Amino acid sequence: MAKRKTSELKPLNLNFKKVFDAERMQRLTSIATLRKYWAHIVGTMMAERSEPIAIEPQQDGSLGLIIAVDHPVIAQHIRLLHEDIRKACFTQCKLQGLSKVWTRVHAGAGIREERKVKKSNVICCSDLRRLAERLQDVEDKALRKQMFLAAAAQLIFYNA
Repeated sequence: MAKRKTSELKPLNLNFKKVFDAERMQRLTSIATLRKYWAHIVGTMMAERSEPIAIEPQQDGSLGLIIAVDHPVIAQHIRLLHEDIRKACFTQCKLQGLSKVWTRVHAGAGIREERKVKKSNVICCSDLRRLAERLQDVEDKALRKQMFLAAAAQLIFYNA
C-alpha cells in the first residue's frame, strides 16, 4: 500500500495570489487592515454602526473607500468627516492614494467588538452549607427545597 505524501501548511495569501493579481491582492489586504483598525480610525461608536466594505480604483489612479452604514444619519456624519477619515486611514493603516469616501446604507452594518462578560453560575460550597444550615429548621421538606433553590438563585444573581 502506497503511503500518502504529507501535506505542507502554506500561508493563505499564497493561494490567493494565484487567483488575484497583485493590485487586487493589495486592495484585499488594505481592506482587511482597515477593518482591523476601524474602531481606532472612526471611534468605537461609529465603528459599531459602520464598516469599510471595499476599496475601488478611480479613473485618475487614486482609490475610493466605500463604507457601509446602518443609518442615513451615520452616512451624513461620515460624509462630513471624510477628510479626517482619509487622514486616519493613512495614519493607522498606511493606506496611500485614498481620495474619495462613499457611504452605502446597509441594515446591520458595523463592526461590533465581542464583549467578554464574565458570568459565573457557580456558588461556593461554604455559601451552600450556610444556606442549608439556615433552612434546617423548616420542617416541610418541599418548602425547604424550594426556599433553598430560591436562595441559591439569588446568590447566583448577585454574584454574576
